[in-house]
Amino acid sequence: VWRPPPSPQDVWFEEADIERLRELFFSTLSGQGPAWQPYCDAHLRLPSWFQHGLDPWEPAYREQQLRLWQLIAGIDQPYDPDVHEMEAPWGDGDVVRSPSYYVRRDPGALVHASDHWLGTGMLLKHAGVKPGERALEYGAGFGQTALTMARLGVRVDTVDISATFCAAVRKQADFYGVDLQAHQAHFGFHPPHGEPYQLIFFYEAFHHCLDFQALVAKLRRMLAPGGRVILAGEPILPQQYAAIPYPWGLRLHSETVAVVRQTHWLELGFTEAFIMELFVRPSARRQGLGRALFEAIQTEADRRDCESISLNMNAANAIGRAFYDRMGYRSESEIRTKMLKRIVRVERP
Repeated sequence: VWRPPPSPQDVWFEEADIERLRELFFSTLSGQGPAWQPYCDAHLRLPSWFQHGLDPWEPAYREQQLRLWQLIAGIDQPYDPDVHEMEAPWGDGDVVRSPSYYVRRDPGALVHASDHWLGTGMLLKHAGVKPGERALEYGAGFGQTALTMARLGVRVDTVDISATFCAAVRKQADFYGVDLQAHQAHFGFHPPHGEPYQLIFFYEAFHHCLDFQALVAKLRRMLAPGGRVILAGEPILPQQYAAIPYPWGLRLHSETVAVVRQTHWLELGFTEAFIMELFVRPSARRQGLGRALFEAIQTEADRRDCESISLNMNAANAIGRAFYDRMGYRSESEIRTKMLKRIVRVERP
């Protein structure tokens, strides 16, 4: 059962503390020094004007999140990805031999790199794409995952808002002589060849997209039959807690807040329930697919001899609440649980 990260001291900080935390975080090797430890699990207390309970699909909810971004970033101007999503200073590093995390030499360098290697490995394992097929990565940065796919024969396009990152991807593609094309553009851009993709993926990038509803609608039109979308390394959590106390919005963890104040990036987080609702095609709703899916889940749970099934939901989702009631789930706050009959399996000798 998932539980929020432990915070035994229940540490909170206020708007007035953000600048001090930013200075502390970036003066301690990005939170690796002992001075940062008292704040490593702290969270920003929401301002008094913040309204809970707004519909997460309505403009008022989005506007409130943009106001919260301005507060955290410490600026009084509208959010503009062309201005506020620029890469951190990189310098004159060798993008072929030492791209991205390879340039690090601090004590946490290897652990940090291992997280990326594990993430890339899982993404490749579940990509469902074969040599010769097309893949598209949004927010590719230095394009390390895209490069790995291209070296394995996949025809890969990357899209990034940064000219610096696009130039780095092109330089690596030229060095390795692979079919890897970089495009400087926004989320949702479809490269000029117009061909569909077997795979569209985001690696630590989807949470920088404010217009995610419009983006998801575009993704559906860009996928080949049987294609898939993968969100990898994204802050998508089973349920709300102090860092993401709403269906979607700015993450309030101390490290994220310090980064937003320093870079002005948009750092969103999502609950699983919200993401699932976002990606369900409207035309596929009310067709019995939900019931069929839940019955398949229960069959598999019975096969595994599970005692219960639990799920979480958006408290404002009245339609979903009624559906879960019909399916026999009982409410525990925003977690629904269904007790299962114990099954005894008998195998023929």
